[in-house]
Amino acid sequence: MTHETLLPSTDWSWLANTYWYVPEPSLPALQYDPSTGTLAWMIDQTVWHITGCAHGYFWGATAVLLQPASGSSSGQAQPVGMVLLGTITPGGGVQLTFIRTGAQASGSATIGTGKLLMSDGASRFLMQMSSGNSDRTLHWAEMLQTSPGEPSWASLPGAGISVEQMLKGIDPPSFAAPAR
Repeated sequence: MTHETLLPSTDWSWLANTYWYVPEPSLPALQYDPSTGTLAWMIDQTVWHITGCAHGYFWGATAVLLQPASGSSSGQAQPVGMVLLGTITPGGGVQLTFIRTGAQASGSATIGTGKLLMSDGASRFLMQMSSGNSDRTLHWAEMLQTSPGEPSWASLPGAGISVEQMLKGIDPPSFAAPAR
């Protein structure tokens, strides 16, 4: 039997410089097209690189590769890069905001909620999100940690590319220089 608890902590500094991904069972996402009133199953591989954490906040870079579950795609899907901004409560409650940057920037952000759990000595995020302006995509996922040398690092489930390829060219946010 798995022993699972919320992490009763306020020191989340261990999150800095960690990487997280969606394992195979959590890849399905549901997309609704309001113009046709139809639903479609999608595969949603998401990678987070949490680059910093302080005072119950964390931040970093994220990449999303969303493609039809049927395998029929009109061209090779490319990861979409975003900035990740998050809060985490002492009990492990999490709220995330994903903001597109650069040429893909838009006025809307994707919001995710969930919790950080400890299960058999390993941490995992259990998250839900909803995004999109015209098509609406819903996704819940268990996010697991990965690192160099692990199979998931070299070939992400549902994407077939490495963590480094997913995050290529995506810059995490940084703090502004103090005003003088």
